[in-house]
Amino acid sequence: MANTKKRRKAYKPKPCVLPLGMRKSVEFEMPGFQASVALGMDHLQEQHIYDLLSNADLVRRIAPAGHEILPIAHAMVLAIAEIQARAQRVGKHGVTGDEMRVLREGVGRTMVYLRSVPNVAIARAAQAAVAEFDLTGVLRV
Repeated sequence: MANTKKRRKAYKPKPCVLPLGMRKSVEFEMPGFQASVALGMDHLQEQHIYDLLSNADLVRRIAPAGHEILPIAHAMVLAIAEIQARAQRVGKHGVTGDEMRVLREGVGRTMVYLRSVPNVAIARAAQAAVAEFDLTGVLRV
């Protein structure tokens, strides 16, 4: 069988700008869902806790005052604070049943809310969080 001498044009993906409201959902949502799965397992790490915390913090920064999602995000932050305090005392990350319930239900609800928010609002909230961290060295929760 003879090879053809015709050269094939190499595939080069074209850069594009996504319209507002569209994002790569897998890259955006996967860390939160992986962290919620890791809650009941031995491989729970500090990064999983931070992923859950960043999810709740984004919602708290974006949602308007009085929105129904704010108490859910606040409950997530309180559960994460308890996990971190226990980890400092014991030296290992562990989760109680109530904390696991609050965090697993909260991730689902906050992701639904974050899907409905424009990319601009998420980018501004993330920039505000990074600027606050750079200024103070800690992230307020």
